[in-house]
Amino acid sequence: MSQGKADRLSGACPFPLRGRLSAHALDEAFCAGTEGVVRGCCVSESFSGKTVIVTGGGRGVGRGIALGFASAGANVMLAARTLSYAEETKADIEAAGGVADIFGIDVKDHAQCSALIAATAKRFGGIDIIVHCAADIAHGGVGHVSDEAMEAGFASIAKAAWWLLDAGRPYLAKASDGGRFIAIGSVNGTVSIVPNMTAYGMAKAALDAFVRGAAGDVVADGITVNAVNPGLIASARAMAVLGDEGLATYAATVPVGRAGTPEDVAHACLFLASARSSYITGTSIKMDGGSSVAVANGRNDLLQNKLKQQREIQI
Repeated sequence: MSQGKADRLSGACPFPLRGRLSAHALDEAFCAGTEGVVRGCCVSESFSGKTVIVTGGGRGVGRGIALGFASAGANVMLAARTLSYAEETKADIEAAGGVADIFGIDVKDHAQCSALIAATAKRFGGIDIIVHCAADIAHGGVGHVSDEAMEAGFASIAKAAWWLLDAGRPYLAKASDGGRFIAIGSVNGTVSIVPNMTAYGMAKAALDAFVRGAAGDVVADGITVNAVNPGLIASARAMAVLGDEGLATYAATVPVGRAGTPEDVAHACLFLASARSSYITGTSIKMDGGSSVAVANGRNDLLQNKLKQQREIQI
């Protein structure tokens, strides 16, 4: 693969980086090709001295976000359920000269969300930014999702956002440049509908509604609340649904010519966390490579076939 093509696939930044951070093997294979790793995000604004919590920060999109903030100088609290992934991410951040810690959590539990906030404030002396990325995803439409799985989706996605902002509000209100709460949503359920992913889309739509309502609730405290709503992101989770070949084929149908990467989402989060975004609140950034505005033949058929195969395996 040529360097130019690798840069295009990875959304690589053309400017010098503060550090080079390794990425999870599966994510780096799709995000930067086989010739290199996902590159640390580059930003002109330093987050030195600021503290960010990233739920789901051990792998996939959450990992990319955590690496981006660490590269920009922030103290990063990796909130994760699978500690082995978080430990790998922490090691990469520290190897590049960054600062990170780990908090084991199941975000479906209110008390654990509150404990995360308290532990982070104690560890770093405050909280400036919360990025909620963790999610239990129930793939399926009506008749194919259990009550337990549906509740897990709502609790991990929408309820957890409520609990985290509620507990974090006193600390975010004290942030020197204003507090930031950023939710990672989805185009599914907000700007588009994907058949057989009804439960997931419903939970993400609830998260989008939370972002708009909560923004008004906390604006007087100097806190902004926004969301990044991605489409296809080349990650371990996407590969689990589509497979290697399916992911590559699906990515080719995206109008901009590639799948999104965790780094793409990290760039959006870094902007929303920066002083440059202080006039933006209650907003969701759609990030889908044009998929919701340009028709691509076969895109939905491919996804539906993969979802059907998963249901058959589960049965």
